[in-house]
Amino acid sequence: MVKKSEKIITEVNAILQQISDTVQAERSTFFLYNKQNATLESLVAQGVKHIIISVPVGKGVVGTMFQQQKVIVENNVQQSAIFDASYDAQWHFETKSTVCVPVVNTDGKPIGALQCLNKIDGTFMENDVKILESFASAIALIVKNSKLYLASEHIKNNFSTLLEVFKAVSSELNLNKLIQVVMNKAAEITKADRSSLFLVDETTGELWTVFAKGLKNTTVRTKKGIVAHVAKTQEPLIVNNPYEHPLFNPEVDKKTNYHTKSILSVPVFNANNKVLGVIQAINKRGNNFNEDDLDILKGFASQIRIAIENAKLFDQIQGMKNHLNILVQNLDTGIVTVNQQLHINTVNETFYRMFGVKKNTKLTNRSIQKIVKRLQPLFSHCEETIATGTKNYQEDLKIKVTPEKTVTVNLSVLPMQDAKENIIGAIVVFNDVSQEKRIQSNLSRYIPQHLVKQVMHHDNLSLLQGNFSKCSILFSDIRNFTTLTEEFGAIQIVALLNNYFEAMLTSVHKYNGILDKYIGDAIMTVFGVPYANITDAKNAVNCALDMFESLADLNKKSTSLPQLNIGIGISTGNVVSGNIGSEKRFEYTVIGDSVNLAARLESATKTYKVDMLICEETYNEVKNDFHCREIDTMMVKGKLTPVKIFSVIAKKTISLSDSQKEFLQYYAKGLQEYRRKNYEKASIYFVDANDIIPSDGPTKLFLKRCRKHTRVVQ
Repeated sequence: MVKKSEKIITEVNAILQQISDTVQAERSTFFLYNKQNATLESLVAQGVKHIIISVPVGKGVVGTMFQQQKVIVENNVQQSAIFDASYDAQWHFETKSTVCVPVVNTDGKPIGALQCLNKIDGTFMENDVKILESFASAIALIVKNSKLYLASEHIKNNFSTLLEVFKAVSSELNLNKLIQVVMNKAAEITKADRSSLFLVDETTGELWTVFAKGLKNTTVRTKKGIVAHVAKTQEPLIVNNPYEHPLFNPEVDKKTNYHTKSILSVPVFNANNKVLGVIQAINKRGNNFNEDDLDILKGFASQIRIAIENAKLFDQIQGMKNHLNILVQNLDTGIVTVNQQLHINTVNETFYRMFGVKKNTKLTNRSIQKIVKRLQPLFSHCEETIATGTKNYQEDLKIKVTPEKTVTVNLSVLPMQDAKENIIGAIVVFNDVSQEKRIQSNLSRYIPQHLVKQVMHHDNLSLLQGNFSKCSILFSDIRNFTTLTEEFGAIQIVALLNNYFEAMLTSVHKYNGILDKYIGDAIMTVFGVPYANITDAKNAVNCALDMFESLADLNKKSTSLPQLNIGIGISTGNVVSGNIGSEKRFEYTVIGDSVNLAARLESATKTYKVDMLICEETYNEVKNDFHCREIDTMMVKGKLTPVKIFSVIAKKTISLSDSQKEFLQYYAKGLQEYRRKNYEKASIYFVDANDIIPSDGPTKLFLKRCRKHTRVVQ
């Protein structure tokens, strides 16, 4: 462990203060490695005076970092598994975030660690790591073989100069200005007469001077000499008698009328350890270049790399910004940005055009609450998005642009974040769907809604030419409609049907059904065409239940019109869907056994006196969601085998009463005995079921059948 002195403490404390200021940390600490005790011991720790903090290697954040020799950044350190809270308790301090980097000597051996605690504004980022590593390189210059080199004013001046460079790299993004500052400081700190930065031209393989102190505007390009050798070997080189060195190229001296006496060359690497170029210091005043100069210039080389990468990143961002500005102004969608104070920052031209706002109307810098009232609804969700960070969507918002014109828009409100993911405002995107809605509305009056979507949103309509798929078909029909037409006038019947169809169609759309056609007073609806879904059968049954509820409401409201009752049949199976008809007139519909079965099931509801019947395949797909009841097995025209039929009682979210459960048990047992041809026993169960629900149609039907078979009068 290095022996401490007031001079050492003063010097290191000054460096740590510069580190804390540069990376905006509350505290910084420089630890030296005590090999004998296997501990890291604080040489200087800001905030802790006259006390040495001793951390065992492998313990806590800094001890773990030193053991692994890997940079550690923890922005939520209290949640870290390696954090040791005992040090906080000991020094009455709360650590929130930390960044640690190793300090190694010129031989690559670890000799200590640099640690910063609690970023004052935001979180520690990659740039802070780069800066801290640069400081670590600087501090490594004063530590070698566990001995501190702070004896000379020369070294102190070097650190002061390095700190100026670190600050410049952190704040300056203009590459030309930055390189000039760094290279001038490189010459100053190494006491060189001149300094140069050569970059590799990847196209020609030449090295060329992007900066050369003393050459003014002259650019040197070369593939030879010491600079080319350093770039090729990727190794630094000190040449204190260049004219005797075989690699030295005196042609540059001849052209510039200059005499080179000593050269210090260091390669500059990018983040992927590829050579970007070479930094040189030429002609050290009064002495030869040495290893200390080499270490210093290596630090400058790392700063040059950071400077180049930062400047390139800045140029890329500026280019992207300019590109995005052009793109945003030429988009078909309106875009407006709003800041945290709910003032408009930017508005693209499409927004002005979309909502009929004159270009000379200044919207920027105005509060969204003080713009013209007709536009205020467009920004109603901005405050919520900025406060919570949640996205907001609004569809089919109608804004009156002029007394004669209304614009329909879909809008999205998205949170706008800075680099630290802090919410700084909102972006509002407006999509004008007025024409689309108008076309869709007009077409839907003549062709089914799903065909409208196909025509509007798909270039390839081959799907309409014929497709074999599975779907669910719902048939509904008004009971005794012929009798109603004889009892009431044509005007009343038309009004009745219009109200009825409007209510039924609302239920169809609610559950993603497709109205295939009206057949007189009957409705044919399809679920799963042109695109099938695993919930098609469930949607069909939900739609049927909703249709019954809607009809009940309609009957209550239509007191002057006749009361309506309907029957519904639902089947599920494979059908052929496509355009069917002639070239002059076609209709997109579905055909197949399942369509015929749905119609037969609807008709059978009259026989069994139930509201709804579903086929066995539909039952298999919905039995987990609905209370269902097997009704019978019936022969259907066109089918060789009997078909099991079921009715739907209610959703399973609704519990059945004890009497309903008892009724279903009696009915099921009666049906079982009936199929076994035990008609007398079946009659007993059906009688028990009839006693519980006397109005049940299927029970009465089976009692009648049993009596016929047994010829017993009950």
